[in-house]
Amino acid sequence: MNAIVRQRGVAIITALLIVAIATTVSVTISTRLQLDVRRTGNMIAVDQAYLYTLTAEHFSQSILKADREDNEIDHLGEPWAGEPPIFPVDGGFITGKLTDLQSCFNLNSLLDDTADKPSARPRLERLLDNLGIDSGHAQAIIDWLDDDLQTTIPDGAEDVYYMNLDRPYRTANTPMMSVSELRLIKGFEDPAVYDTLLPHVCAFGINTPTNINTASAEVLRSLADNVTESDAAQIIEKRDESAFNNINEFTSFNNLNKKITSTENLSVSTEYFMLQTESTIGQVRVITYSIINRTSDGNTAVIARSQGVY
Repeated sequence: MNAIVRQRGVAIITALLIVAIATTVSVTISTRLQLDVRRTGNMIAVDQAYLYTLTAEHFSQSILKADREDNEIDHLGEPWAGEPPIFPVDGGFITGKLTDLQSCFNLNSLLDDTADKPSARPRLERLLDNLGIDSGHAQAIIDWLDDDLQTTIPDGAEDVYYMNLDRPYRTANTPMMSVSELRLIKGFEDPAVYDTLLPHVCAFGINTPTNINTASAEVLRSLADNVTESDAAQIIEKRDESAFNNINEFTSFNNLNKKITSTENLSVSTEYFMLQTESTIGQVRVITYSIINRTSDGNTAVIARSQGVY
């Protein structure tokens, strides 16, 4: 009798173990299935958001084409520069904002300077000074861009400097693909310095003129040594009322021609724009940056695209 009871006890324990194992397996399968469903849903949402981004690019290109047909100058009072619209879409929304890439200082323009005719470097040094940043940092940027390994004295930096860091790397010695490369350059490792300069600089192509109708006050002040904060404020106030139609009109305003002696690389129109698109589908949010080139005849093309950061 006792043997029978013992056998029944073993059978019950065995049954409980089987139930526990089966329950564990079922929960594991269910959890993995839920994760797979969620992962698949996120992948579909990301793809959907990306396709909406492409739609936003086409829409923005049509706006820029229409703008060029309307006039030959670009300023902040035009439709492309307005508040970003929000469009509801299936499962979420999409919004995008166009900005003028020629309103900032293009770091790659430093490559166009020559020993006997520098123009970009003095502007960058003035911009750094106006922002309270050591102007010597401009030398490190030049060394990062140029195609040699000769360190500019005294504040430049080439491979000798970067290869001796705790996490060594080499200089790019080529034009920047993204302004975020600044974080790698000597003097800009400090986030405070980088964040101070970031709104006023960009990096794309080479030899792009600055649009004085859209440039920030800091960029305007960098055009000459004696352009003051008051001068920049008056320029912005005037162009808000009526944009400058040509460079002569700009330099004639408030006798700026006595201060700004070189109008090289200045313009009243823009060829390069940045489109920042944010697509939100469910719990997925995708931010995309697209550089749009618009030629003088109004044709447009997306020449670069990145996600997350530009």
